[in-house]
Amino acid sequence: MTVFEAIIMGLVQGLTEFLPISSSGHLILAGRFLGIGQVSVGFELLCHLGTLAAICAAMRKDVFGLIRKPFSKPVKLIVLASAPTAVIAGIISFFFRDALEGSLLVYCFIITGILLLCCDRASRGKAEKSMIYPHAAIIGAAQGIAALPGLSRSGTTIAAATALGYDREQAARFSFLISIPVIIGSGIVELALNGVGSGISAAALVAAFVASFVSGLCAVSFMLKLLKKHSLDGFAIYLFLLSVFLIINDHALHLF
Repeated sequence: MTVFEAIIMGLVQGLTEFLPISSSGHLILAGRFLGIGQVSVGFELLCHLGTLAAICAAMRKDVFGLIRKPFSKPVKLIVLASAPTAVIAGIISFFFRDALEGSLLVYCFIITGILLLCCDRASRGKAEKSMIYPHAAIIGAAQGIAALPGLSRSGTTIAAATALGYDREQAARFSFLISIPVIIGSGIVELALNGVGSGISAAALVAAFVASFVSGLCAVSFMLKLLKKHSLDGFAIYLFLLSVFLIINDHALHLF
């Protein structure tokens, strides 16, 4: 992988991690388009660490608040949400390896689009309220299911939260915060066990990390502002159009 390709992959990861269109799904597509194929799990997780830094920078007040009060209710909610995420994501990674390589990509894009449309309808007229523990667990379970490429992690968790009665902005903030322990935990495990893959230079890794951080910072800031007044319907339309294009490409165009 060249430095240029690493930058492209990092930009894709950073933007699509927080835009509700599936970072893992778009990384698969970007890899195919660039001709580098499936990137290693370790490289993908390194890009995730760049987006982790972006979350901490964009939501520093929330993050510092959690650090100052490690036994507060918000921390407990995040920990509780992380448990079903880890279990479900682990099951998917063990039993559905083909799906992780993109075999269900189009179907998952379509499902994400449907969830985004439902999200706007469910959140209308909702005001911010205190989250309860069972709801945190349900949202965490949704995050675990989103381990499937094409199912957007942010889109799935925001949709789950709005379906449970929370407004879009509150749902987005919780969605971004519960990604922190998942990124840290999975990053440590995968990098320790599998490394970052062969043939990737240190310069390319650094470039990917920086690109994912910068684009992730822009994306999370954009999303938090967007959700105050606007719906996610535009992203749903994009995913439907992308799915149609991928179907045509697979059966007729064969561009990548």
